[in-house]
Amino acid sequence: MICEFCENEIPIGLSLCPACGKPQGAPGQSDRRALRLVLIVVAVFGIAIAEHHLFFSH
Repeated sequence: MICEFCENEIPIGLSLCPACGKPQGAPGQSDRRALRLVLIVVAVFGIAIAEHHLFFSH
């Protein structure tokens, strides 16, 4: 595994980087975080477009 912060190699089973000492997220956690961000952005744009259509349709 590679450290998210200093990019040094971390032995399997450690949750702290031996080089910088920072805790590591669970595998795939950054992917889930990015997916949540994309979903939030899409939802906000969807709401904005829906409100725009409602406002200008009358």
